Amino acid sequence: MKDGLTSPRAAVVAALLAAGCSAPPQRWGEWIDPALGSDSGVLRDGKVLVACETFDLAARAQCQDNLQQALQARGAQTVAAPMDTTAMNPRDWEGQLAASANAAGARTVFVLSLTPATTSMGSGMSVGVGGFSFGRGSGAGIGLSAPIGGWGSTGFSATGRVSDVRNGRMVWTSTFAASPSSDFGGQFRDLTRTVLDAAQAAGLL
Repeated sequence: MKDGLTSPRAAVVAALLAAGCSAPPQRWGEWIDPALGSDSGVLRDGKVLVACETFDLAARAQCQDNLQQALQARGAQTVAAPMDTTAMNPRDWEGQLAASANAAGARTVFVLSLTPATTSMGSGMSVGVGGFSFGRGSGAGIGLSAPIGGWGSTGFSATGRVSDVRNGRMVWTSTFAASPSSDFGGQFRDLTRTVLDAAQAAGLL
């Protein structure tokens, strides 16, 4: 089996395919900077710049609106990243976000990446998409814009990551995946809520 779909990742895909639309988003993994401690409150300490990586501009705008509102509801002070902060090179993207955060007086950056993970082909058959490849260049093998069978019933993954603007280091990340569904808006809301629940459980909120 190829590296892109191994052990825990393959288990998540298998669980999603078996569970169908009734399953809540499933966690793939989480990492937190050991230096943060159990109740760092980094998303409560000053402004948070929020940004989304998605498959098109409209989805990105909606994602950022939802993420900003959801963080504000949990007590965070947020500012949305400008929609023109896009770059195919990950280093350029991170640099633009850092510049935007500094200009807005934000101390942290919260990025949510939405990527197709599984897609239904009808007749009860589903397949994995892209081997859970996240971030720039994700969706390899199928493609962000055209999973098998179109967008009829696709399960998305969401990776949240938090970076400290002062030193440019990522301090937390967690990934969840949803079952295939044609209700993309519902998936995105569920994934956003689940990622923020994880951030709160990790003591960031």
